[in-house]
Amino acid sequence: MTQNYKQICENIAKDIELLKKHYPQLKEFIILKNLNKDACKIEYEYNCHLSEGRVGWISQVPNPNPDGLWFYISLWDENDPIESFSQINTQPLMPLWYINKRRVTYLILEGKITKSLDKEILKILKKYGLKDLK
Repeated sequence: MTQNYKQICENIAKDIELLKKHYPQLKEFIILKNLNKDACKIEYEYNCHLSEGRVGWISQVPNPNPDGLWFYISLWDENDPIESFSQINTQPLMPLWYINKRRVTYLILEGKITKSLDKEILKILKKYGLKDLK
């Protein structure tokens, strides 16, 4: 059976959008803007600044202010050389997560005074089949 990963990504984005009323840091989350359906990626930033770090993936992404948020979700094909060698997908401490046959990269940075969204996003990913193979 062929999986419709574009639809899974869109459904994940829709479920994240439903959290807006409980998480003010999601108020600017818009599916049309934050979902790249063809690449199966969701990226969002709210009240962030450029990273001041110089190493690792955190230095390459927006960093949240105390009330800010940044997250990235990607369902990617391990057989795609561009995706499999992409720095964001090759972090050494990332779990070995899959949804069906696609690898999942999920990274989140939350501000110190932000109501944490991490567990809610993980629940959504699990709803669509997230499995940890480590």
